[in-house]
Amino acid sequence: MTPGALPFRFRRPRIALVGSGDVGHRIAQAYENSKSRGPRFLKVSRSLGWDLDRHDIRERLARWATHTIVLVPPAEQGSRDLRSRRLAAAWRTARAQAATSLFLVKRRPGVYISTTGVYGDHQGGLVVETSPCLTRQPRSLRRLDAERQWRALGFHVLRVPGISGPDRLPIERLRAGMPALLAAEDVYTNHIDADDLAQVCWKALWRGRPARLTNAVMPDHLKMGDYFDTVARHLGLALPRRISRPELEDLVQQGRLSPMMMSFMQDSRQVQSQRLAKELGVRLRRPTIASILADYRR
Repeated sequence: MTPGALPFRFRRPRIALVGSGDVGHRIAQAYENSKSRGPRFLKVSRSLGWDLDRHDIRERLARWATHTIVLVPPAEQGSRDLRSRRLAAAWRTARAQAATSLFLVKRRPGVYISTTGVYGDHQGGLVVETSPCLTRQPRSLRRLDAERQWRALGFHVLRVPGISGPDRLPIERLRAGMPALLAAEDVYTNHIDADDLAQVCWKALWRGRPARLTNAVMPDHLKMGDYFDTVARHLGLALPRRISRPELEDLVQQGRLSPMMMSFMQDSRQVQSQRLAKELGVRLRRPTIASILADYRR
């Protein structure tokens, strides 16, 4: 029996959203059109009872999925992402088994969600998909390691910046009165709307070239403090006070600002995509921070 002769219930795409959170929920919500005819989704996260650090869970998922979108964060230590290495090994085994069996549906390459943080500090310069990765931060080095594992399996890699949206604005940060850097010391920040990211993931799954990199970013670039100011003005909140970098480092030492937040203020780059529209055919619905704020509902 060939895969094409299998009953339809076995030929329906089975899409695993691995590490599914908010974005995974948006993908399923947008594209699960029919429970009887459309693709079947499986949301996979620890909160839903899926422990991806367990061998049997990884093997079970890899055998079930015909299509995969990997949104899982990297492991928490070192410069190698052991979690992605183990997951990729399970997918490699499942693919080999499917290739030798007439009764298993062929596995397609999937999509891995990485971060634009891998580019590191370009001192505010323009960054595209072919720009060098200069990061020295362990978290981003782990992402680069994960990219290599998934690209070896033909997965399309999306490099994603800060995720924004009408329901993902830094309102609590502004209300808490957290400071921003002085304009002369500030860094450029890059964004993508959460619903647009769901759209990009979906199109990359079906149209993305194997082992290809795409920056999933909006063309709008603001310095971080200007971004906070723009949101604050729109919401009628107080503008964050501006402080110097040494003052910011003092706040970290005092425990009043997290080291992770500080890390976001280390690197400056203006990330653009040369492939998002041309290769994936994506037209962003919210291509600017202004368009996100226009859809905000109090």
